[in-house]
Amino acid sequence: MSKPNGAVADALRYLDAHMGDFTRELSDLSRIPSVSANGFPKEEVRRSAEATAEVLRRARVDNVRVLEIPGVHPYVYGEWLKRPGAPTILLYGHHDVQPPGRPEKWLSPPFEPSPRGGRLYGRGTADDKGGVMVHVAAVAAYLQAAGSLPCNVKFIIEGEEEIGSENLGRFLTEYRDLMAADYIVLSDTANFDTGIPALTYQLRGICQVDIEVACLKQPVHSGAWGGPVPDAVQILCRLIADLTKADGSLDVPGLYKKVAKPSAKQLGRIRALPFNEAKYKKEAGMLPGVRLGGEKRFSVYERLWTRPALTVIALEARPFLGSSNQIIEAARARLSLRTVPGMDAREAGRLLARKLTSRPPQGARVTARLTGAAPWWTTDPEGPAFEAARRALKAGFGREAAMIGCGGSIGFVGPFARVLGGVPCLLMGVEDPATNAHSENESLHLGDWLKCMRAAVHLYDELARVPVGRRRRG
Repeated sequence: MSKPNGAVADALRYLDAHMGDFTRELSDLSRIPSVSANGFPKEEVRRSAEATAEVLRRARVDNVRVLEIPGVHPYVYGEWLKRPGAPTILLYGHHDVQPPGRPEKWLSPPFEPSPRGGRLYGRGTADDKGGVMVHVAAVAAYLQAAGSLPCNVKFIIEGEEEIGSENLGRFLTEYRDLMAADYIVLSDTANFDTGIPALTYQLRGICQVDIEVACLKQPVHSGAWGGPVPDAVQILCRLIADLTKADGSLDVPGLYKKVAKPSAKQLGRIRALPFNEAKYKKEAGMLPGVRLGGEKRFSVYERLWTRPALTVIALEARPFLGSSNQIIEAARARLSLRTVPGMDAREAGRLLARKLTSRPPQGARVTARLTGAAPWWTTDPEGPAFEAARRALKAGFGREAAMIGCGGSIGFVGPFARVLGGVPCLLMGVEDPATNAHSENESLHLGDWLKCMRAAVHLYDELARVPVGRRRRG
């Protein structure tokens, strides 16, 4: 690999010398409980936006401001546009975080970032405040050490990604003119493994369906009425269990009708990736003896990236505390269905709701409704922008980048790419298998975090070198 030019080398040295400063800034951001979900203080998300804006200002980013839409968690914007003729990169991240989960499961408090064993533990340290800080650090390193960037950059840092970006359309209508760019770069995805970078070229979509089963006007004594009187909890469990066939596929009529088949090239990429089942189970935290699920005729990566999947993400009946010998009047569940190319997320949710309500056992009153949806996204990871990204990742990590899909959903990517006329989207992440994003004990591998920063420094330089006529081709 060729030796970095002067500005790149200066920026890399600055990163190495100031890692402690960037870690402190990330820790300060991660102390703010910016949970965007309903039931959590909205003022904390606003405080997070203001703190994120201040971090951008300290990095010498221009025109930093908090962007407002009535009733929507705030976005943060900033720019550095002092390279006429050079490409503009739109750097995306989000400052909102998932709810903390169960306090007793955390080894240290979720909003008190704690370093242990080369990792920084805390909610948002990786998803996605760590991802945001990758680009803040890379931009700051260039501006502090070299005085300028090789390209133009814009930051857009969302405040409601973790609740599905439901107001993204309103945001784009209001602020579309600010978004013009030649490339989108996002750091909210995962690497293939610790120390092995990845470029993500496909995301699953998602829809959410809430179901309620009701059988009684009120709870009744389980001894006096148990047997003849139906149990809403058992009926709910039966309905959910009936959604999966013995071969692991989903038993929802019409669901697979529009599922796209991966191309031969995509299957080749997937099948070229190494897979160790024992390692995979360990990283997932599976208990001894528990077997993998899903459609058995597909590989694990195909199941994760190219096939729909159903998860029960919430279940309500009666808590242990205060329970008694009763038949409960009603039970509820929230189902999350991941969708793949070819599928319409809302139509998939309607099909799921129809299956759940079509034949209520014992005449129970079953209601199901779609409560949210976000689309899938895919791109062909070929062309000068992806070649530049692969070179940058190799320079940052010292390893070739894996080309992967992602089982998760990021509502931002598809709409922004369309608004910007199909510009290349480069998805580069900070998470590794031990990150535990969305779970308790979320953490960031600090060594990989520095490698991501170094890769970002190289990326800006690489993209600046792409000839003008080739910038809008992947």
